[in-house]
Amino acid sequence: MPYNIGRQTITILDAPLVDGPYNAQTRDWEHAVETVVSGCTVDVTSSSETKNASDQTVTTARLDLPPRAVRVTEWMRVRWQDRVWEVDGVPADPEMAGPLSGQVVELREVAG
Repeated sequence: MPYNIGRQTITILDAPLVDGPYNAQTRDWEHAVETVVSGCTVDVTSSSETKNASDQTVTTARLDLPPRAVRVTEWMRVRWQDRVWEVDGVPADPEMAGPLSGQVVELREVAG
């Protein structure tokens, strides 16, 4: 939808590492640091539904951040339209495309 390009606002969630069971470190999502970023574009790219004993939907989206916005890593999450999305894979390095290019992040939401 052309009218939404660069007009969406998202929230980046960055959870600190805490000590978990068996000397493992885990992410503490209840105490995640929230960073609001405006001027973004989010496009849903696909959606699939599995119907069996437990129904499940998998939705993927592409997030285009504005230039010089927060740098997103594979360990973060994104809140958009009251839904929390996982970062799918390692996001591209925005510096490789030049100073006027923003970061492109693939998102994934699994529900059910």
